Amino acid sequence: MFRIYEYVSLNGLNTFKVGGKSRFFVGVASVKELSKAVSFAKKKKLPIFILGGGSNILVSDIGFPGLVIKM
Repeated sequence: MFRIYEYVSLNGLNTFKVGGKSRFFVGVASVKELSKAVSFAKKKKLPIFILGGGSNILVSDIGFPGLVIKM
């Protein structure tokens, strides 16, 4: 089910287990869901961050002010 969440902690989504919250967060499982997520971010003029497996990334404790899309 496609649902965009607010203020999701990112520290459990990376291998270093660090980081603040994302203003918006969504997990996508199809191209259609990805398209919906990008449209949402564009409509709200939000930056987008695409998150894969969460390795080789450090997330600031400040968090991310836009939409994190988990593939």
